[in-house]
Amino acid sequence: MKINTLSSSIKAALAVSATIAAVSPAVYAEEQDANQAVADKVERIEVTGSRISRVDLEPTQPIETIDSEYISKRGTTNLASVLEEVPGIALAATANLSSNEQAASQGVGQSTVNLYGLGSQRTLTLVNGSRFVSSNSPVGGGSAPGSQVDINNIPVSLIERVEVVKVGGAPVYGADAVSGVVNFILKTDYEGAEFSADVTNYDEAGKYDKSFRGLFGGNFNEDKGNLVFSFEYQDQKSILASELPSWVDQWGGYTPLGSDAVVDADGNPVAGQRRLYPNGRAGILSNSGLITPGPTAVVNAGLGAWPDGSFLQFDPSGNGQLIPFNTGTPTGNAVWSSGGDGLDLAESNTAREGFERYNFTISGNYKLTDDVNMSVLGFFNSSDAVNEGYQPNKYSSGLFGGLGAALKFDTDYVYLPSETRNRLENYLGGPGEFYMHKAWTSLGKRKITNESDVRSIKIGFDGYFELGENEWKWDVFYQQGVSKIFSQDFNINENRFLAAIDVGFNNGAIDCKANYVDGYHDKYTTSGFGVTETQSVLGEVGKCVAYNPFGPASQEVLDYITYPAMGYSRVEQDILQAFTTGDIIELPAGYLAAAFGYERRTEKASFSEDGTNVLNSGLANASTSGSYTTQDLFAEISLPLVSSDMDIPLVNTLSVDASFRRIDNDSAGKDNVWAVGLNYQPISDLMVRANYSETVRAPSVTELFLPVILDSQFGTDPCDINNIDKGPSPATRRANCEAAGVPDGYKAVSGNASRVGTTGGNVDLESEKAEGLNIGLVYAPEWFEGFSFKIDYIKIDIEDAIVDFTLTDILNACYDSTNYPNEFCGKFRRGADFQIPADKAFESGYVNAALQEFETYEYEVMFKRPLHQYPLIGGLLPENSGELGIRSRLYNLKKDAKSNTGFDFEDNTGEYDNPDWLGDLRFDYTLEDINVYFDVEYHGEGNRNNDSTNFYDYIDQNGNPYNKIQSQTLYTLGGSYYLNDNAVVRFRVDNLFDWYPSVRELSVARYTYGRVFSAGFTYKF
Repeated sequence: MKINTLSSSIKAALAVSATIAAVSPAVYAEEQDANQAVADKVERIEVTGSRISRVDLEPTQPIETIDSEYISKRGTTNLASVLEEVPGIALAATANLSSNEQAASQGVGQSTVNLYGLGSQRTLTLVNGSRFVSSNSPVGGGSAPGSQVDINNIPVSLIERVEVVKVGGAPVYGADAVSGVVNFILKTDYEGAEFSADVTNYDEAGKYDKSFRGLFGGNFNEDKGNLVFSFEYQDQKSILASELPSWVDQWGGYTPLGSDAVVDADGNPVAGQRRLYPNGRAGILSNSGLITPGPTAVVNAGLGAWPDGSFLQFDPSGNGQLIPFNTGTPTGNAVWSSGGDGLDLAESNTAREGFERYNFTISGNYKLTDDVNMSVLGFFNSSDAVNEGYQPNKYSSGLFGGLGAALKFDTDYVYLPSETRNRLENYLGGPGEFYMHKAWTSLGKRKITNESDVRSIKIGFDGYFELGENEWKWDVFYQQGVSKIFSQDFNINENRFLAAIDVGFNNGAIDCKANYVDGYHDKYTTSGFGVTETQSVLGEVGKCVAYNPFGPASQEVLDYITYPAMGYSRVEQDILQAFTTGDIIELPAGYLAAAFGYERRTEKASFSEDGTNVLNSGLANASTSGSYTTQDLFAEISLPLVSSDMDIPLVNTLSVDASFRRIDNDSAGKDNVWAVGLNYQPISDLMVRANYSETVRAPSVTELFLPVILDSQFGTDPCDINNIDKGPSPATRRANCEAAGVPDGYKAVSGNASRVGTTGGNVDLESEKAEGLNIGLVYAPEWFEGFSFKIDYIKIDIEDAIVDFTLTDILNACYDSTNYPNEFCGKFRRGADFQIPADKAFESGYVNAALQEFETYEYEVMFKRPLHQYPLIGGLLPENSGELGIRSRLYNLKKDAKSNTGFDFEDNTGEYDNPDWLGDLRFDYTLEDINVYFDVEYHGEGNRNNDSTNFYDYIDQNGNPYNKIQSQTLYTLGGSYYLNDNAVVRFRVDNLFDWYPSVRELSVARYTYGRVFSAGFTYKF
């Protein structure tokens, strides 16, 4: 049977991980002579997407392959950075945070893969073709609820290759493979030793990351066995927002006032406009304490001013004196001003989380007999991660409710200096009350630490047996994994805080009333049936430390009022799997091959919350536990219909693949998933592939068993002046808002000040359903050596997707429906002022309700040859001019629409964070011991908001209307040099030309770390 250029290149790339264009992951090689020889000798191997071992490796689904040579050349210290280079792949959980992003209490420093942006819970991550234990806590995890894998637990030095299969995978690997599969394939039978070290400098922040990796392996007992040990250490430093100019240089879009506003022909401000302003500050509080005569402070609206029209705050020095509060440039936003003395979030946020990580891995195999092999794979990983801060530890504001409300003081408060007291009483006309609105930066930031441990052991046996005249492979393994996370979130003990500022005179000295007032502790003491010890949450009488709330906090005060809120999560996974694969019968076009198997998998997850945190915070206990078991039967067939030696015109080869899995999940029920694929070559140089699949995602422990807990969210109010004429049907939205009585010109607070509601799990959830389709073409002409081109169309539709309605979802579902009022309108409350209240604002929970529709085209062009063979210029160069590889990948998004309710589809296609086009262009040049690469990464321009219907919705700082955020192009330069056969040094510069975001880009949180320098070496023994 003739092996054509196209087939040869695919086989060589997938079977031996040849790096055909060292600039990027290689799939289609064009080194024809060498690869022809390899392909002729290649043994049957298994490729991601199928369990059938075969020689004809052409997949019916698009596969992206990243090999170990590519990873090594670039000095990659974590796999997340490599995957992020692939257009269409993003990270859900990541140590790199966006502006004002809340830290995950149980997911600090994690990285999970999100293929096509459809949710990381719909991307299945494998190691050597089998699942890996999740590190995603059921409460406080860094990713959406699911069994996502923290890929930081997979050792970089042990990677043989990474295969990313686009679209589906559930029939072969089970539930959750909706958007695709990422398979990390590790080295086996490794002999030798190597050590690598890399350092990365973030120039603007002045921070250095370090990584050390060791790999050791060898054979034993007359080469019957092989053992491989891998060790990795990574030290990633935290980077604070205040250390990066692009984070400090904050711009936001707010409703303009006065001469800043664009007016219509009648001189009236155009409704809904937002103008860009620098230095956004939350003018509803200050670090030292904004004080007002009443409980509300909204300086942009003039609320909270004293009788003379002034706004006042306490002196930041802590002397208790009053000074003017600079309101900055007022805007029409309830919270944000431009400049002034309001809260600056960049002072307290974290741009990147830090961690120290240790990974130990052991891989071994031993040939028990000629036909039976035993294998062992073990992971022993630990890490300490930290988020240095997400906003101040406590807020007091008139826009918040409950424990976050503004604090009320009498003018005879003992810590108030006489001069300040007299001034306030002059305003009030005598003794009275005042309110303080404060961001308690003096009490520290919301710092979170995670201590994580991951253990996984896989023991397997595989071998061969004869079935008739054919040889069949069998494989059976048992795998057990455990992931544990211990978190500490440093919080304010609200009861002790209030006791510390509730002071009076005790024997002539200022002291906590809790220390000397009889019966003070009674309301803080638990007693009753089952209580064996009565103790006040304030501690022993006499231990309270008085705190002057107008000044800084001493260490003694901090020790008294702060505490570590502790959480512990444990995720367990048990897998027993057995399968067999082989040829059934020889047909005219080749062998009919099949695979059959069984898998039993149990997923358990629990989260335990510190009881002290529940008592001190007053929040509901979020402790959760649950498990489910799935038992699956699966089968595959590969049917060759036409081979090249049959000499059929325009049908060089034709084959069909099919797979099926019966899933029996004891929580979600039974599901049948299946896929069918077609591979057609009309001529030897051209391949057409197609695959259709029906897959599922099973509900997670969180979605099933989470108890009803309090949930704090921001909510975009559709009746706000900036939103009322937007949405899927602006006329419907406006009519419903008016029917609800919301006044014209209403400005919502919920988008800037969080609201508290409830959410919870649902044991009646069913599996999500998805349909996936890909149709592709691969062209590798024999007449044009070194060139290949491919295009793939991908379509994924999801129904009954599990969603936890956010406050925004609930509001939109109420006001965007033609059926108004509907059930969603009873899921939230409005106050007399039509604002969503701070407490008891909404009710939510997990349901099967959402729909998603996704379509994209993917293109790839590759060309690699020795330079002296290049068209046009080749004849001008000598034979030893080296080799140049060029590769470009383009991702053209056509549809990315989602509806959480089933009727309010929102299509984000073409918006700035979901652009029509993504792409890269990579050059790789090799001359003997020198390699240099140059990368160009492109993020296309996008709309500021697809729902924008008003030409003046968005106005830049100069008053010019816009609805586009410009494209972004980044450049990377790197290279390596072999000092000798054993040693190689390398360098890399990311953001080579020091790109800095424009004002428009800063307004949508597009930031930069500046220019980043990396250097490293590898030495092989």
